[in-house]
Amino acid sequence: MKLVLSLLILLTFGATVWAQTGVAHGSGAVVTGQDAGQVTGQVAGHVTGQVTGQVTGQVTDQSGATIPQADVRLVGADGSVAGETTTNEAGVFRMALPAKGRYVLAISHNGFDEARVTLARGPGTSANLKIVMRVAALSETVTVGAGSDPQISTDAAENQSANMVDRADLDHLPVFDMDYIGTLSRFLSDDATGTSGVTLVVNGMEANGPGVSASAIKNVKINQNPYSALFSRPGRARIEITTEEGTPEFHGSANFLLRDSVFDARNAFATTKPSERRIFFEGSLTGPLGKSKKNTFLLSGENDNDDQQAIVNAIDNAGPVHQSVLTPQHHLFTEARGFHDFSQGNQVWMSYSYEQETAQNQGVGGTVLKEAGTNYHTFEHEVNVGATRVMTPHLVNQLHFLVGYNDEQSKSLTDSPAIVVQGAFTGGGAQGNLRRTEGHFDGTDLTTYTHGKHEWKFGVDVPDISRRGFEDKRLSGGLYSFASLADYAGGTAEAKPATYTVNVGRGHGTFVEKVISGFVEDTVRLRSNLSVAVGVRYYWQNYFHEIVTDFAPRLSVAYAPGKRSGTVLRAGGGIFYDRTGPRAIFDVVQFDGKHLFKEIANGPTYPVTPSEIAALPPGVVRLDPRQRIPYQFVFSGGVERQITAKSTLAVTYTGTRGIDQFRSVDANAPLGPSYAVRPNSSYGQIREMQSDGYLKGNSLEINFRGKPARFFSGQAQYTLSKTYNNTNGLKDFPADSYDPAADWSRSDNDRRHKFDMLGTFKAKDYFDLGAALALYSGKPVDVTTGRDDNGDGLALDRPVGVARNSLHGPGNATLDLNLTHEFPFHKGKEEGRTLTVSLNSFNVMNHRNDVTYVGVATSPVFGRAVEAQPGRRMQLNLEYKF
Repeated sequence: MKLVLSLLILLTFGATVWAQTGVAHGSGAVVTGQDAGQVTGQVAGHVTGQVTGQVTGQVTDQSGATIPQADVRLVGADGSVAGETTTNEAGVFRMALPAKGRYVLAISHNGFDEARVTLARGPGTSANLKIVMRVAALSETVTVGAGSDPQISTDAAENQSANMVDRADLDHLPVFDMDYIGTLSRFLSDDATGTSGVTLVVNGMEANGPGVSASAIKNVKINQNPYSALFSRPGRARIEITTEEGTPEFHGSANFLLRDSVFDARNAFATTKPSERRIFFEGSLTGPLGKSKKNTFLLSGENDNDDQQAIVNAIDNAGPVHQSVLTPQHHLFTEARGFHDFSQGNQVWMSYSYEQETAQNQGVGGTVLKEAGTNYHTFEHEVNVGATRVMTPHLVNQLHFLVGYNDEQSKSLTDSPAIVVQGAFTGGGAQGNLRRTEGHFDGTDLTTYTHGKHEWKFGVDVPDISRRGFEDKRLSGGLYSFASLADYAGGTAEAKPATYTVNVGRGHGTFVEKVISGFVEDTVRLRSNLSVAVGVRYYWQNYFHEIVTDFAPRLSVAYAPGKRSGTVLRAGGGIFYDRTGPRAIFDVVQFDGKHLFKEIANGPTYPVTPSEIAALPPGVVRLDPRQRIPYQFVFSGGVERQITAKSTLAVTYTGTRGIDQFRSVDANAPLGPSYAVRPNSSYGQIREMQSDGYLKGNSLEINFRGKPARFFSGQAQYTLSKTYNNTNGLKDFPADSYDPAADWSRSDNDRRHKFDMLGTFKAKDYFDLGAALALYSGKPVDVTTGRDDNGDGLALDRPVGVARNSLHGPGNATLDLNLTHEFPFHKGKEEGRTLTVSLNSFNVMNHRNDVTYVGVATSPVFGRAVEAQPGRRMQLNLEYKF
């Protein structure tokens, strides 16, 4: 904690001095909003009236300096390029309008936001424009939402295979519980996410959460610039969000959400429809701080009370067990953010947020009985600091860091030993008592320098420096595993457990996790129709042998084959190193042979006797001496086409190769054919973390974005994919620790077909109808015997001749709708007070979507589902904006 506090004090002082220095010496300007440029003497982005066949203009930056070699494109109404040129040394260009009609003049240059000017040829005077371009901020591209007009581009970062949704779309799409991030997560790739899961990038920096409530999110995007060296994960493994800033005038939004089961359909596995209700309040407010418009604020928060029920569909020796278990949750989030804008585009901001969540009966549902649930509580304090300094129009530096403290606790409903009857039920106690604390620091410092045709970005990224503590009492009361209901025998003295697992020792300790990265990237426009981005990212983390040579090169290329072509060809690739996350370090630290031991008894009595436990050899966790951080090599090639003036189509092939993938093996597993004795009798299970796994994936994506008709805008994506591997991460053990290569088969996440669509139908001013459609084929299911035939304490054994993940799982078909009508309390088309009423229906067809199938061959319900996604649910949203 001292390390985190020291860094906070140092960086806060440095940011203040650095921003003040920028005020005294900065000579440029930055605009962080959506406006990409301005046309002097006229409305920004538009030329008043009609012009003849000649257009002349001069392009400058905000300091008045001319911009030579800026690319100028004339785009017709059909999206085709009608002409191209570049500015001369004086920043001047001349261009002819080839025919009558409307055109868009697009001016771009590395380091500046694109300027777009609308022109119409007809009788009138020649246009003589003075166009002022604004220095680009941290965002890599101007965001284009599903309801905007996407245009193909040869910029390396502006791939049309990205999925982006802006504020207007978020308000009209069916979004369950205002979870915008969850709605867009459908476009992620499970096999690309890595050990630590999905990477969330907020305003250019990795974060644990968005830092604001839902209405303060400006846009969400996935797979934008997939091979950028600025980020740790590829495009399909990260979610980027941009949040609102303070405004000099008061603006706000208040939301109310209600769901009640009286309007919902019954779950497919519920015998009766349980009573459920969710009440959700959320809002945000921006405005000036004091009389000066240079000081602004943003407040946001939410309060969520969710009284849901879990459906238990298990079976014991007495027969089927059906339960509806109340699982209430409460979530509270508040955030306050202040901004100060210095002259010439320099800015400093700071925020504080507090989050608290409680949940009861977690983990219950399917074959897990109520008695095996846990109660959960967590809270977090977080302080964010950010600053932007414009040193010259060509040199911009941005700093963002945060410090936080998190405390989370899980407690079992009962301290009884856990009982698992494979494929039938899980009962007893959850044996899940655990407390984790964390004081953490994250930070990013990014410098952007533009010169000629080059845009350089370089900096330091610190995804995590944290001091973590733990109090682990999981499995302190033991866990019995039974291969079948016959072996369980109703829990009587006749019961025959396959294994008994217990943690013995002191599960208390602390450790410091450190992850540090550096990056450099150069984006260069070699010609007006060809751009290349080349970069490299450096990775380092502690504990896992602290390798110092992990460099990850990245490359992106965009090329238009003709000057008037409406087609762009793209290719790219890169290496992406994984991160272990804290859980793996947690296991290495506590099961080190000194603090906590995992002990396993094969075929014990029931209940197990103290003398049996005392005789068990200790189990430990260790790292393979050859272990290193895994990486993925991701590469792609595709073609993008402007199919209408306001819509694009992209077809992309992507290949993924996972090298040195994480897995665990029992390095002391009993030897065959008897499987009775472990090689080292002084120890039980020796869990060895290795980097010997492999993954191979190939996919073909077809992406549509835009507005094919005046009444519809949206995006759709179809993915045909195939992914094989022989491990699913550090928690994954092979069926045979001496032959892990035999597990080569379909990935747990392998889904052959996947189709997603998000769109909005607009019926003039009457109503908007938002739609979300998901059609997925099934993921595989692993078939096991339920027994521990090889004596390693793990019920992962498969029937003879049966490969891993050989059973095809259930598919998914879901249609969600959102009917919206706006009641304006103002005149004209300008934004003002508006009440929006939305009625949402999720899974409107009430299609049964099973979660998965039971893969345990000894289960009475083998090959069948015991749990389904919710049926049709209704949701009322009220939003008031001003």
